[in-house]
Amino acid sequence: MNKPSSFVKGEAFEEYVRKHIFPKSHYDLVHRTHDYNSNNGDYIESSLKPDFKFRDKKNGQEFYVEVKWRKGAYNRNNKIEWCNAYQLKRYKAIDRNESKVFIVLGFGDKPTEPKEIVLFPMNSCNYTGLYDSFLDKYSFYVDKPVFSGYLWKLK
Repeated sequence: MNKPSSFVKGEAFEEYVRKHIFPKSHYDLVHRTHDYNSNNGDYIESSLKPDFKFRDKKNGQEFYVEVKWRKGAYNRNNKIEWCNAYQLKRYKAIDRNESKVFIVLGFGDKPTEPKEIVLFPMNSCNYTGLYDSFLDKYSFYVDKPVFSGYLWKLK
């Protein structure tokens, strides 16, 4: 079965995020959504949740992380479209009613070697398209783990 290249890139960036941004040494993996092959024959409803649910080893807090890879395509309004309206509504509802949601956006040519990382809390975002001014505010280090103290201060 041939996986669309967008799924291949997305899954590669998810692996990168788990290894480098939310590593096992700092965060326990509580949940991970199913991959393309698992969902292709019989869609698993929990796949509507963000990609990961982690537990912070420092404070025990659980939270979701949605991971998105973009090659860097801006639309005609000079914005990066990071999700669609349905996804935005779903992530905001999970963030509000269930558990905090963080978004990790990766940019560059290769999802295993991103040129830029953006990490923001869902409650700071109300749009599917993001301008550079928003992205710059939440720019994060490439190849560095996010520390608990930094994560929980994001607004």
